Amino acid sequence: MIREAGPRSTSRRRHKLGAFVLCALVLTPGHVPSVFGPLEKPTAVATLPAAGVVLAAGAGSGRRGTAQSNYGSLCASCHGPGGKGDGWRAWVFRLKMRDLTDPAYVQTLSDEYLFQIIKLGGATLGKPGMPSWGQELTDREIRDLIVYIRTLVPPSRSSQSPGAAS
Repeated sequence: MIREAGPRSTSRRRHKLGAFVLCALVLTPGHVPSVFGPLEKPTAVATLPAAGVVLAAGAGSGRRGTAQSNYGSLCASCHGPGGKGDGWRAWVFRLKMRDLTDPAYVQTLSDEYLFQIIKLGGATLGKPGMPSWGQELTDREIRDLIVYIRTLVPPSRSSQSPGAAS
């Protein structure tokens, strides 16, 4: 018996293609390094004695970007470019991200809590959706990122000058 391609089989093919494309977007190398471990093969430079000392001190890891560029490349896809929790991955996976521009919420987050959740990931603190970025960012870059996250909160009305228009 020969089957004809009907609307139902076409729909299944489109669904499978859509799932494949979604997986390819989400699992693109460089986007989820903490889940799959290191993505790059170690180079011969790491075998030099001087390089071993530098790597042991922690200076050999990290992205070497500004806090804003690190936020844009690592955080914005989930938390949104402005920190409102409206990133494309949050939308695709129907995740409810907290609004990092909400002053009442952000004040409850200590710098140490933010440091731990960025470095070690959310699973260690009961937030399993948050990946760890400790392999991608140095401690200094994480601390700079925390300072940048705190700048996403708009200034309160009480801190504006008295002559400012509302």
